[in-house]
Amino acid sequence: MNTEIVELLREFQPANKPLPGAGMAKFMERRGRRILTAAGARWHSVAGRFYMAFPYHITLDGRNEEIRSLIRGASAFGARYQSRATPGLSSGIYVRRNRNYAISSVDVRQRSRVRRGLERCRVDVVDPDVLLTEGLELNRGTMDRQGRFDPEFGDPDGWRRLVMAVRSTREITAWGAFFEDRLAAYMITCREDGWLHILHQMSHMDLLEHHPNHALTFTVTRSAMEDPKITAVCYGTQALVATGGLHEYKKRFGYEFLPSYSAIQLHPAMAGVLASRPVVSAVKRLRALRPRDQRLERISSVLDGAAASRSAVHSVPILVRRGNLADRISG
Repeated sequence: MNTEIVELLREFQPANKPLPGAGMAKFMERRGRRILTAAGARWHSVAGRFYMAFPYHITLDGRNEEIRSLIRGASAFGARYQSRATPGLSSGIYVRRNRNYAISSVDVRQRSRVRRGLERCRVDVVDPDVLLTEGLELNRGTMDRQGRFDPEFGDPDGWRRLVMAVRSTREITAWGAFFEDRLAAYMITCREDGWLHILHQMSHMDLLEHHPNHALTFTVTRSAMEDPKITAVCYGTQALVATGGLHEYKKRFGYEFLPSYSAIQLHPAMAGVLASRPVVSAVKRLRALRPRDQRLERISSVLDGAAASRSAVHSVPILVRRGNLADRISG
């Protein structure tokens, strides 16, 4: 990996400091995620008995045995983390650290949408009661457009639990763009350790013409860069599945894309089977038949990442039941 990029990532991770992400850990735990600590990082569970290292800007290297121990001890299917050196999927994070942020920081192709969004929409902190009552429709519409479904955002009970976690966690704030007092788009952010993390963003299909996302992204980013206690904004990592124009969208708002690897380790008892030719061939055939199925795309990415991370070694044979592979990896 490019030496300059490695140094850029290293400067965000000072040595001999407490583990970052205590506030994010509380938020995840209150949503029902299991929180673990291993290999110098915090980890939260996701669907499919997978674990992800967080906060998402940190990178881990050279502690594979500790990660394998985490997977075994948690009876997890696998773990995913950002790395500078461990081979994996091509990935990266979106970061803004230049404090001079104004409309001129936005790509010229995006500026007219930002201006129209700011003219038509009011951006403000969202009251949790409003988020609870209006957010579910935004969630379902956004997931429909993306061809996916997450019960935490789509089911009333899951959504209520998430909103209660927003309400009870000091580091978490929901920002919204309102068009004529209707919630047109929202963001859930986490502010701690000198960072602002943009965790989730959803929008109302019927109000997209008023550019609420553009107003929201610009206002939240500008507000963070004006805060002397914030050194950088993280707009997430590159997703495992294709996300349309999100990569360009974030870059056009003045975010740097800092490349890294998304390393994936699978449970030793699973890795050998999943790396086998029959399973890999079956996934490829299914993807060819259903090219828009995000679950299959995620499965394929996980298998590719695990192979590149050299995790499919010293495995023992297991029985993979029909449907089990998709259910476990799809998170």
